[in-house]
Amino acid sequence: MSEGAGMVVMQPLPEERSSQARAAVCTLRSWLGDLALNIPHYQRPYKWSMAQVQQLLRDIEQQAQATAQDQGASSYRMGTVVVHVEQAEERGEGGEDVEAGQLSGQPVSPRRVLHHIVDGQQRTVTLLLVLHALRAESKLVPEEQREPWQKELLALELFEPKFPSPLSHQLVQANYQAIARHIRQAQWGQAQVSFLLERCEVVRVELYSLTEAFQFFDAQNGRGKPLCVHDLLKAFHLRALRPAELALQGQAVQAWEQCSQSDLERLFARFLFQTRQRSRGRDAEYFGKRHVGVFKGISLESSAAAPMSRAWRMLDDAVHLLESHTGTRGRVWPCQLDAPVVNGLRFFDWVQHYWGMGFHHKQEAGKLPPWAQKFEHALAEDARGILLTLGRYAGRDRKGDSHVRAVFDALLMYYVDKFGEQGLSQAVELAFVWVYARLLNRRVMAGSMDKFASEGGVNPFAVLRDAITPQDFLNIALPSAFYEHGRPPSQGLEALQRWMEKLGYWRQDGTEGRA
Repeated sequence: MSEGAGMVVMQPLPEERSSQARAAVCTLRSWLGDLALNIPHYQRPYKWSMAQVQQLLRDIEQQAQATAQDQGASSYRMGTVVVHVEQAEERGEGGEDVEAGQLSGQPVSPRRVLHHIVDGQQRTVTLLLVLHALRAESKLVPEEQREPWQKELLALELFEPKFPSPLSHQLVQANYQAIARHIRQAQWGQAQVSFLLERCEVVRVELYSLTEAFQFFDAQNGRGKPLCVHDLLKAFHLRALRPAELALQGQAVQAWEQCSQSDLERLFARFLFQTRQRSRGRDAEYFGKRHVGVFKGISLESSAAAPMSRAWRMLDDAVHLLESHTGTRGRVWPCQLDAPVVNGLRFFDWVQHYWGMGFHHKQEAGKLPPWAQKFEHALAEDARGILLTLGRYAGRDRKGDSHVRAVFDALLMYYVDKFGEQGLSQAVELAFVWVYARLLNRRVMAGSMDKFASEGGVNPFAVLRDAITPQDFLNIALPSAFYEHGRPPSQGLEALQRWMEKLGYWRQDGTEGRA
């Protein structure tokens, strides 16, 4: 990059300060009002999606409401931001540096300090857009009619980031428009502004060496295994507990903590998430932090005006009355995999119910899956044989085979959740034919099952979502399985082929029976 007039040249602070560091909790007013903040050239572009922005807005709204009703903490901590503190010298008009200017007698700009954001850019920029959208709304009010909080908001001095990347410009503009629409529709006002500026906080860490700043960033983002998505959900739903539920917080947490981390991760990723997504025709093979919204839903606060919320609140009251009379706390709440999630205590009851079904437990060779052992009396010979084969055939532990098995298990969990043991043997056969036809057809790569579920001729998850009786699901017409190139795409699939043949779903000629 050429050094033109007015270019800022970065110089490190004296070496003796390189090992110093400062950390402090500061409000968003203080953080976003730091005019020395700067997004350095080595930062990645601003890349937050619309979904991430909407999630942040919803979290702010819920925390502001809980704080206003004395149900939440007095402040809302929004994570850690890392700043590299560096001195800068401004070039003179002819490109001279400070010393050259002093020697030539030209006026010299004083040295100034810049605070480069090393970690926290995405959150910071998004929160800055929120404040700018709120300021724009305040400007629409005639000056003589503005309230004190609106005047204070307009008088704020906020740092102005510069974005060299065209992608950043596009997303900043798109997200700003989405934020402006949201706060206008949700009628954000003094309560939200005061909460943002005074109650929302970040932990600000300042370091004076760029190397140390990067090391700290790496430590922050790589200290062991990242926080699991289910742990983020746990924190969210604990914050969503209503005053009447706070006494049961310990019980909810205790039940959660009795579940191992690996099994919870498996339960959410392979079953709860996959079922909710596939029943809606959405991709479900990868479960990450951007999907936390899938498990956030209805608030039962009395202030919730939506008719659907009121209906669920009535159900909650009825269940609570039944629980108090029967002593069956947490075991009465009606659970359905595709039903709206109810925030707070009922979310923990919901998760505990599906934990108890046992689908997340791995199958041992030579035995039925743990969940199926509970229904062994209801399983016909062929259904038992299929389940046993899936637990012992030669290629079952390959990555692609595991993806296929995950879809098979999730579909059966969805069926059992809805219809129990009615027609369960037929459901096992149908799920096997639909899912494993994909494995027999060709190799399963990353994302293959998402494409198979969305582009196939039938989506049993969607059929099951709308089914009223077991037959609505069991009467699905499925195409026959076949080898695309006349031979197995992988080794060890002969046992699966034999089951397709026995069930009447196999064609030797690959030109027929295609979806």
